[in-house]
Amino acid sequence: MVEGPVLAIEALSSARAVTEVFADEALHVPDLEAAAIAAGVELTRVAAGGLDQILSTRTPQPVAAIVETVVHTVDDLPVDRPVLVAVDAQDPGNAGALWRTAEASGCGGLVLAGNSVDSTNPKVVRAAAGAALRLPVVASPEPIALFAELRAAGHAIVASVVRGARSPETLDLTNAAIVLGNEANGLSQDVIDDADAVTTIELAGPTESLNVAAAGAVLCFESLRQRRVRVRRD
Repeated sequence: MVEGPVLAIEALSSARAVTEVFADEALHVPDLEAAAIAAGVELTRVAAGGLDQILSTRTPQPVAAIVETVVHTVDDLPVDRPVLVAVDAQDPGNAGALWRTAEASGCGGLVLAGNSVDSTNPKVVRAAAGAALRLPVVASPEPIALFAELRAAGHAIVASVVRGARSPETLDLTNAAIVLGNEANGLSQDVIDDADAVTTIELAGPTESLNVAAAGAVLCFESLRQRRVRVRRD
């Protein structure tokens, strides 16, 4: 389920199959109506406030669309781009923000590993914005087994920890699997031990650590910076 006219229009214009679109009866959005007609999808009008009964958000948007779910595996991820991996990411807002960041920084996909939130959670989809319709997301319950698959595809495993490791600028992140941990507890020791390298974002102020979504943005865009530098050199 995607909510809001902007995401509904993006869904109708994407390669995903949209089965139905719902909108408040008083709402008039010409672009939405045109997109539904072009996609051959029925636009169902509901009584004002009717979507409040079926959507999970406190202040739901007056538009919702049902979109097909695509199940991806590691084999579907590009081998020539980095991958962002979140282990035990349980906050849907953070997971969605990481999804959006992964796409914005040119990563090939997002992996929600371990006991992470479901990628179809409405709050995840909303925070991910259009990335939820475009960038592959993989669910993997076993991080260590996942690392083996990513290595086989050519990705070095780089785990992020709060302190005591090398700065990301000193590591090759151009095609890495960048691994982030749980919002409260970080990565478990067995996951850290299985990584090929460990990195710490150096902070200039007294803040103890970054929010996981912010840390993901720093590392993903450092990877993008390195890729751009390599292209200029070549």
